[in-house]
Amino acid sequence: MKAVLYLALTVGVLWSTFGLLMLVGYSLLSYVSPFLNDLLNITVKTSRWFLAFTLSFLVSGMCTCFYSLAKANGDNHVVFLSFAFSSSALSIAIQIYRMVVNGLGWFAVDLFGSYGDLSLVKLVSVALLLLSLIFFSFQFSLIRMERYSP
Repeated sequence: MKAVLYLALTVGVLWSTFGLLMLVGYSLLSYVSPFLNDLLNITVKTSRWFLAFTLSFLVSGMCTCFYSLAKANGDNHVVFLSFAFSSSALSIAIQIYRMVVNGLGWFAVDLFGSYGDLSLVKLVSVALLLLSLIFFSFQFSLIRMERYSP
């Protein structure tokens, strides 16, 4: 059982770090957008969808970390797992919805407009969706483990 908690903590830390990096990247991109507009004539738009996706991504990782810590301390850990699972589901729902509306490279199209329609961005977007689905299934397996454990 300890190995599962260490795995959940490690995966949660990695997921939170990745979400935090995306949030910092989005913040820096919005900060340097006037310079990009002056130098390369590229307008960077703000995207509430990308911000919501990034925040739900970050919350999911943090709640997974808090779940493993609360489980190790004997506290109410199911609450954190529930929040992690629901925010991960929200993250996947946002990704799928935006992929339907804007295409596979949805976050670059949201941020850069027609400049973001690149094949590399589409591959990154699909890989991010696959990682999100793997993390979602990991959280689902944690919920099933909690349900059937004594």
